[in-house]
Amino acid sequence: MGRPNEEITEAELSVMEVLWRSNGGATVREIVLELYGRHEHSLHGGAKSFLDRLMEKKYVKVDKREFAHRFFATVSRQEFVGRQLKQIAESHFGGALAPMLSTLVQQAKLSRKDRAAIETIIENIQE
Repeated sequence: MGRPNEEITEAELSVMEVLWRSNGGATVREIVLELYGRHEHSLHGGAKSFLDRLMEKKYVKVDKREFAHRFFATVSRQEFVGRQLKQIAESHFGGALAPMLSTLVQQAKLSRKDRAAIETIIENIQE
């Protein structure tokens, strides 16, 4: 299986969020119930369409051994977000991380706890 590299829509991202939270994968019914709080045939079809597209894009795989197929994310949330951030750095900052992080820090209201965590991360970077 190749690496996912296509963009995903907000609706597809919502499905990915459900899969990231589920430890043992999720059925279409479980995904629909988590997204919409109810299960209806039309909602089932929509969720299945999102899953089909995510499988085509290689973000999701399916286990068909049981009657109710289980779907799993093939990429962790951290890997997905890392790719998104790298793409932003490349498209808006010429690939440079420092100006991107500087912009992010300037826009965010960092708590002391956040600042301390960032300082710890920087201190632990291995050269």
